[in-house]
Amino acid sequence: MCDALPRSSRRFLAIAGMLVVLAAWFPGAASAAGELSAGGAAPAFTYRLIDGKTLTPAALRGHPYVLWLVATWCPSCEGGTAVMAQHIDELRSRGVRVVEVEVANDLGYPGPPLTAFQKAAGMAAASPNWYWGELTETQTRLLDPHAYPDIYYLVDAHGRIVAIDGAPAATWPRIATFVASVCPSHCP
Repeated sequence: MCDALPRSSRRFLAIAGMLVVLAAWFPGAASAAGELSAGGAAPAFTYRLIDGKTLTPAALRGHPYVLWLVATWCPSCEGGTAVMAQHIDELRSRGVRVVEVEVANDLGYPGPPLTAFQKAAGMAAASPNWYWGELTETQTRLLDPHAYPDIYYLVDAHGRIVAIDGAPAATWPRIATFVASVCPSHCP
């Protein structure tokens, strides 16, 4: 029966199914994040960006941001990137940054390089509030101790984790609520 569907429809159904499973899998996602939890401080990591630069804690200080862990083989990560791209101008207008980072070694599964993933998602052009980088093994173990793809942390301007969840394409309303809550004091 699936062979009767066009390839694009089968791919959409597969991605939609993954999103539903991931949304159910990460209802509060605190268990997926190990010792990090809402209300605690976000790790003060320096992130390696794919353009060869680094993103330091000082550059993020004073800005709310989404710290999002992806694997480049992950269909829901690709879908989430498309959703984030649809909202990136809104996020920028409200002063919210996106730090999309590939987990170390793609969690042991083969995937394309992050630059290819970025281009495939239609994000070849840079956005001033969207940073693309790669986590070290140490960063991956702390941020994703259970090796789940597609986890994000919502971090306020004071560096506190507001929420932890997964699959932005399926949980966009939670991100939108976070963005609305930080806007009154951080809108440009």
